Amino acid sequence: MKTQNRLLVKTCLDQLNSQTETLSRIFYKELFQLDRQLKTVFSGSVVFLNRKFTNMLSTLKNVKHLEKIEDSISKMGERHIRQYGAEIQHFPLMKKALLNTLSVHLGEAYTPELKEAFDDVFDDVAAIMQRAMAQLAPELQIQPLKMNETDNLLEEVGGEAMVIKVHQRFYDIMFDEPWLETFFLGKSKEALIKKQSQFMIAAFNGPNNYEGDTPAFVHMHMFITNEMIEIRERILKASILAEGLSETTADKWLAVDHSFKAAIVKTSSSECVLKCKGQFPIEVKKPKDYKPAF
Repeated sequence: MKTQNRLLVKTCLDQLNSQTETLSRIFYKELFQLDRQLKTVFSGSVVFLNRKFTNMLSTLKNVKHLEKIEDSISKMGERHIRQYGAEIQHFPLMKKALLNTLSVHLGEAYTPELKEAFDDVFDDVAAIMQRAMAQLAPELQIQPLKMNETDNLLEEVGGEAMVIKVHQRFYDIMFDEPWLETFFLGKSKEALIKKQSQFMIAAFNGPNNYEGDTPAFVHMHMFITNEMIEIRERILKASILAEGLSETTADKWLAVDHSFKAAIVKTSSSECVLKCKGQFPIEVKKPKDYKPAF
């Protein structure tokens, strides 16, 4: 039954892919009617909220093999409590708002079977996130990130054109990086520049044209270490500064970029999740006598 419900949810969300902004508006209206205090957690611009809603749907859509991606979902739970001030008791309200949204939008097409499927899938994902949050809650003393801190960041960095220019410079370096270049073998540099730019433009509260998966799912089969992330961040900062942006602006950019780190970094290749049969984890060994460019 669980497999059937997961497939039913995926099929439904695939069909609704082009309607996420409409669904997002309904969802937040329903959510704030249930509890207006949640506006302090779900704050920020409409674009920012749309991106968060899209990420939630993307997670629900990718649970066909939920047990294989449990670690990635746990890290999402950790990120939500650390950065957004989310609490375990918010999940029932979010589920109710989501089910109400689907009922309003789908009408008669929202069958009892579909309702049961979304109910089941949401609970399974929420349970994993809640366990991770419960483990962190007693020791956590980090102030949650205020959603509106990046409201004007896209304007500060110079708009969409500058985001694209930075990523063009960044991937020119990454594709020639002696260690990390292996992750990009066979991939289109232009496609990566476009996707990463769309993702960060949305993260900076600009237009949300990103249609890919969340970082956790994009990188779940890659063994990426803290050292690799640190090298990547140095290259990104150098690319930002090379385009004439200030150190302060570069640090703000990196703070947003860094917020997705927990969803990507792994301590061993055993944490990688394979997308299909016959696939192997992407594990790249550091070259002998390696010297990073930055």
